Amino acid sequence: MKKYFLLSICLMSLYACKKGDNQKLEPNNTPITDYMPTKQGSWWMYGSQNGDVTIRRATGRDSFMLDREYDYYETTDTASGYVTPEYFGKNGDKFLMLVDLDGSMSKYMAVVVSRDSAQVGDQFSNTANMTYSAVPLNLLTEGEVLSTTESMTINNHTYNNLVKVKNALKGKPVISPAYINCGSVTMWIKPGLGIVRAEFDIHISSFYSRQYTDSLIDYHIEP
Repeated sequence: MKKYFLLSICLMSLYACKKGDNQKLEPNNTPITDYMPTKQGSWWMYGSQNGDVTIRRATGRDSFMLDREYDYYETTDTASGYVTPEYFGKNGDKFLMLVDLDGSMSKYMAVVVSRDSAQVGDQFSNTANMTYSAVPLNLLTEGEVLSTTESMTINNHTYNNLVKVKNALKGKPVISPAYINCGSVTMWIKPGLGIVRAEFDIHISSFYSRQYTDSLIDYHIEP
């Protein structure tokens, strides 16, 4: 959804030099029905701690992005009516999403979010190259599965056996040998339903800091 743009904000001035799991994918994606429904008419409503409400809708359509087919969704900000395109896919045993790198909806990074039969301790990284203000950059996230049995009650609905995945956001300027910690994004995923909660804790040195939470407050799945 639109909020996932936060994930890329903290990486804009960073440089990394690793090749991540998102660079080692199989040639073709498959539908993500193991992770979330794709049938048109299905929707998920998310609320934030400051009252923002967004609705993700399955379109039932595919979109060809970054050389692969992705299931196409749209998320609407209920206050402004702004619609953000979203792309999810399954590649082998990996659950992928595309992250908009600069808000232009034209430069995306494929991110491995989770995998089939996730186990505590599973790790994966994601990298991408881009140019920002004429400066070539490499971007890096490092994820780890922290739990596969989390329970959470939101809006009087209890979700069990959630997969909790935390992505540390790191990088280094071209001129620096040391990595910089820029915060984290933590997700709770219910296989077969989708993302139940996402927490953003972004802090880039002294010039940017934000904490944000999106929680699933209602949903409808088409049979």
